Amino acid sequence: MNLLPGENSIVIVGGANQSGWNIDAIIAKAAGVPVVLDAGGIEGPIPDALLACLSVLSPNETELSRLTNMPTENLDQVKAAAEKLMDLGVESVLEARYAGDPKLRSRTVRKGQEPVRQEAIKTPKVEDTTGAGDCFTAAYAVAFLEGKTPTDALMFASAAGCICVQRKGAMPSMPSREEVMNLLSPQ
Repeated sequence: MNLLPGENSIVIVGGANQSGWNIDAIIAKAAGVPVVLDAGGIEGPIPDALLACLSVLSPNETELSRLTNMPTENLDQVKAAAEKLMDLGVESVLEARYAGDPKLRSRTVRKGQEPVRQEAIKTPKVEDTTGAGDCFTAAYAVAFLEGKTPTDALMFASAAGCICVQRKGAMPSMPSREEVMNLLSPQ
């Protein structure tokens, strides 16, 4: 397979890591532990019992559309799709948008609040996008668990994603907290 710079290839084995999710999420929620789920690789519907346990669900625009059977081409549609998931118990939806835009845009939607939007931090180069969505969601989760506002959490995640796409490989591209903070310090 020949990939152009900045492209990635991901092999998905459906359901490989989904065993036991419901019970783990129920136990975590009962213990007061926030539950964050990246929707990447989920082919079928997410069980309602699991949705009701989620503090944050993180789909990209395609996954959000697939999970809700709703269009997600503009902000109003994203908000409506996120509201559908929140009606099932999800506390907030973190949507990352890639299609049709050269820059990653992300939004977080919380029940009863206006979506918070974050443009991508400009990067001098895109070397490899493998793992960028995972990096973005993980960085958001870190900031969320530290009690940052949705705006600050999105900025932190955007900075981590900016660094991630400038390197090759999923694991080697993950930035350290120090790198993210250094990128954010002049902004």
